[in-house]
Amino acid sequence: MKNIASITTLTLVAAAAMADAAPAAAPASAWTQSGNLAISSNYIWRGVSQNANTVAISGGYDVAHTSGLSAGAWLASAGDGYNSEYNTELDLYANYGFKVSGVDLSVGYIAYVYQGGSYANFSEVNVSATFAGVTAKVSKEITNAAAGTGFSDFGYYYELGYTYSIAAVKGLDLGLHYGWADKNGASRKEEDYSVSLTYPVAGFVATAAYSNTPGSVAAFSGASASSQINGDLYSLSLKKTF
Repeated sequence: MKNIASITTLTLVAAAAMADAAPAAAPASAWTQSGNLAISSNYIWRGVSQNANTVAISGGYDVAHTSGLSAGAWLASAGDGYNSEYNTELDLYANYGFKVSGVDLSVGYIAYVYQGGSYANFSEVNVSATFAGVTAKVSKEITNAAAGTGFSDFGYYYELGYTYSIAAVKGLDLGLHYGWADKNGASRKEEDYSVSLTYPVAGFVATAAYSNTPGSVAAFSGASASSQINGDLYSLSLKKTF
């Protein structure tokens, strides 16, 4: 019994020594990163087709810090819908998100860069607030390569969005959007709205969407008279995040 007790004591001492010698687990990184790829039957932004109502391919990369800071880049195939002078759009953006009394707040910056169409480049700052699935956002244009030509007037874009998870079908979400562009120095105000459904499919997120620009006359691409770029528009897309 004495020998057994001695052996047991030695075993415990050795185990404790090994535990002390084991390296401590590395702390979790404050940074996270993610990427995404998507294909869509139409790239619609603020009620207007950005690729003359044709198939678009896009991809992005994002990094985020636990402090609330995040940044990323997103690239999409696009054409201006009138004369097809450019064929890609690169968005560069940064945001700072924080929470106040249960409301998620964000301030951000985004630059829109067009290959082969630098005259269309512009940038915006934005602020947003989200609560109970409802998001209110205001964007203000601050730079534009076409400033002074009548192409840009440095206006505002206001938008409201709502996301609702349909309990009867797990994973099915309904999205509602309404936007209003207030053009400085112009008498017109442009509106758009959209309705979408998203659902996970084989590791992808599938989205079906309808968009309209009420009060606007449907415009057509100069490159193809059959390519409507606003008014009643539809899109189907598949997106993979990794």
